[in-house]
Amino acid sequence: MGVFRFSDEAVAAVVPILVYWAYSGVHTALGHGRVMAKYRLNTKAEEDSKNTVSKRAVLGNVLMQHLMQLVAVTVLTPRGAGGATTGDSPATASSSYLTAAHQIAVTVVLYDAYGYAWHRPAHRSRFLYRHLHSWHHRLVVPYAFGVKYGHPVEALITDKAGASLAILASGMSSSQRATVVFLSLCNIKGIDNHCGLCLLPRRLQSLRNSAAYHGVHHLPHGVRYNFSDLFFVTWDKAFGTYLHYTMLERPGGGGW
Repeated sequence: MGVFRFSDEAVAAVVPILVYWAYSGVHTALGHGRVMAKYRLNTKAEEDSKNTVSKRAVLGNVLMQHLMQLVAVTVLTPRGAGGATTGDSPATASSSYLTAAHQIAVTVVLYDAYGYAWHRPAHRSRFLYRHLHSWHHRLVVPYAFGVKYGHPVEALITDKAGASLAILASGMSSSQRATVVFLSLCNIKGIDNHCGLCLLPRRLQSLRNSAAYHGVHHLPHGVRYNFSDLFFVTWDKAFGTYLHYTMLERPGGGGW
């Protein structure tokens, strides 16, 4: 009796999607709990009233993008591609882990730079914003599973093309396991930045991207600033698009 095996390419496509929904589900559950209310950047009422797209529409859009991703992998993966692996010696395994860690780090920097290089003109160009990027900004108050909500063409430019180019440039394309880690990490960080919960201590807010930092960008007065939307805030500080903000506790408690 044969054993059904997924190809490495299929695993690289499926696992980050599973991570996306599992991690966003955790954040969604946390956001509904009273214990986390003091960390919320917006109230539930604001989340429902300020956004111009329904959660059902957001859910359908993200599911469609994930389905397209799976279909593409199914069509492009050669039949018979298997997941057979061979054991490595401890020394070889240690070396491969270090290589993978280095490749992931390089890919993160390249992908983050690519994201800024696209995100800024997507706002400065009326055509790009009106026809593509304005979709994502229907979410004035972001939430966890809305990270990937947007125009399918922009998703192709940013997520698919951007990630693919970064992976190729870093030399990571030959390691499906490293690719899985990188794509899963991107999903986790994107969800952290859109979850609407400020869990970082104040002294760390200016050092890395966060829900508060990216939340400013989603506000009407912040859409032309804070274009760094994944890992680093370096690009905004380097190119003059950093908008300083201050965290103030909401009067009466219950969030910021």
